[in-house]
Amino acid sequence: MCQTSLLCRILFCESGSGPLSLFRNIVEMRCSFSLCCMVLKNVSSVNLLCYVVNRERIQYNTNKFMERVIVMNFLTFGDGKKQSLLFIHGMASSAMLCYEPILKYLKDYYVILAEVDGHSPAAGELESLAKCCDEIEKYVKENLGGRLYCLSGFSMGATMAVEIIGRRNIEVNKLHLDAAFLIKMGVLTKPYTFIFCKAIGRLNRGKRIPKFLMDSVMGKDNKSVVEMLYKNITSKTIKNACEFVYKYDIPDKIRDFEGSVLFWRGANEKYPEKSAALLRQYIPTLRDIVFENMGHGQYLHENSAEYAKGLLFREEIKYGF
Repeated sequence: MCQTSLLCRILFCESGSGPLSLFRNIVEMRCSFSLCCMVLKNVSSVNLLCYVVNRERIQYNTNKFMERVIVMNFLTFGDGKKQSLLFIHGMASSAMLCYEPILKYLKDYYVILAEVDGHSPAAGELESLAKCCDEIEKYVKENLGGRLYCLSGFSMGATMAVEIIGRRNIEVNKLHLDAAFLIKMGVLTKPYTFIFCKAIGRLNRGKRIPKFLMDSVMGKDNKSVVEMLYKNITSKTIKNACEFVYKYDIPDKIRDFEGSVLFWRGANEKYPEKSAALLRQYIPTLRDIVFENMGHGQYLHENSAEYAKGLLFREEIKYGF
């Protein structure tokens, strides 16, 4: 066997013995760069420049072109035989920071939390939200037979959920959107991205943002944005996320979606209000529910039990209409 073929087997083979098992052990134990190189020392035909082993992700560069392999991380809870709920978190937060408070109310379901690239220690910086949508579709097809009971997204995650539904590549019974951002920002894309990066940077450095600004953008006395903030977010990840969200086009094929759609938003959220009106042009049966005196992410953060019950359309929400 040539040495290049051996390298490919080491990288991609899921079964075997000897060096393959040893390499899998290295990955699982998160061993060092030098140890990885020792295992691969006989593969001299490919000049290995970098190996980064981080949980289930292998990122590599060589002096010959190879497609970079990215495996998005997913956290699962409960019995895989039960009805499946997949959640996509918001920008500059994380799966657990957003959704851990509601997990205890969803024990009758199989819960999957998607960890978007750049928003978790298990992933590198975000390159493309569109590719993350690809990974979510792939996960559902390979692990859930291409079907979900409910797809739920918050903020950026809600925009991604709309994209996934609009592609029509997987089957979903219920779509739950919390503060989806579907409005194109046009010439404001760059300044809004700049301001967002600066604001997140200040919060991560422990600096305050004037309260009147926070109240006007996120809702009065809304602490959820700060308390759900992922501290290791980078400017590159934020910029790439904003590039997708602020220039987003709703797929026309979403008109063919036959499942239920529930759109939640706080009364103090201007852009989600416009987003709900825009999405209703594609899906007239959309249910638009407004939470009075609530800002961005506030209902999720402060009313976990009611949030978990309501997102599955099991009962009317007391704040809605």
